[in-house]
Amino acid sequence: MRLVIATALALALTGGVCAPAQAEDVVFTGKTMSPDHTEVMSPHATETDLKIFDNMVKELKARQGDDAEPPVGPFKGRMKVTKVLADIGQQVKEEQALLEYAYPLEDLISERRKLSQVDLRSTEASLESLRADIADLRRKLEETRRRKDMGAASDQELTDLESEIRVDRLKEQAIDDRLRLERDMSAGDLELARAKFGLKTDSHHLPGTSWVTSPVSGYVLWTNPEVKPGVILTKSTKLFIVGPLDPILIRAWVYEKLVSRLRVGDKAQVAFQGVPGKTFEATVSRIPMTAIKFETQLPTQFEVELTLPNPGLLLKEGMRGQCTVSVPDGPR
Repeated sequence: MRLVIATALALALTGGVCAPAQAEDVVFTGKTMSPDHTEVMSPHATETDLKIFDNMVKELKARQGDDAEPPVGPFKGRMKVTKVLADIGQQVKEEQALLEYAYPLEDLISERRKLSQVDLRSTEASLESLRADIADLRRKLEETRRRKDMGAASDQELTDLESEIRVDRLKEQAIDDRLRLERDMSAGDLELARAKFGLKTDSHHLPGTSWVTSPVSGYVLWTNPEVKPGVILTKSTKLFIVGPLDPILIRAWVYEKLVSRLRVGDKAQVAFQGVPGKTFEATVSRIPMTAIKFETQLPTQFEVELTLPNPGLLLKEGMRGQCTVSVPDGPR
């Protein structure tokens, strides 16, 4: 009887072994951001693209020889911005035009000159003229042979005509080789022009306008302030950042003392200064295994991510929010 009373008294004094653990609030601050930032670049080739292309050409020549026709090279030219068609916060669809650009007039003139095939036509005319001269020389040679048989022409005349024909035949071969090379180069120029201006491009149709489009659907989160109508771009340039906003992420730097209390799946109540009087529920979606920085003299922090539904897009990227996670007071 005394043992039962003592046990009951101990339970009463300690609050009972079955009493639930009290909750502890883990509080930290984070900022909202899109879960997926897609950078929209100008159509210029990057340094990596150029290196890859150079390696492709080297491999092709190693397999097929120096005369192998190279693949279409990446774009390295100039583009002039004519219109910026999207602004920050604007919703865009995949393949929607974000920026209009044109090629500078001097570049278009150069392209038209290459596509006009003036040099190619001139070489063809030179070859036809030389072949006509060779045909005349052969007729003269036959006539001289007949005259020699009649004693009216000398051996030297025959020798001179035969030598002249041999020289012209060598010239014919050289021009013919150059003509084949120019035809290959002309075909390559046309292929490059069609890659830049479209498949309908030819010497008579060279559209000077094109567009940069969005690779994904979402919202414009950033625009390059230096890219304005009239600006000429000569290298790979970041133009826009596009990404979704529903759901939206919260990223927070949480001290190690607090992050050890958190688990993926924990619910958090988030309050934003920009949305007074309203609380949002987020879910802890990522807790990294490594800290942001390793400074022995400073407290360690981890970048924790929370996912937050944002169907009405009330929350914008970059909003500061206080996150409160209620966790059990004790081992987890």
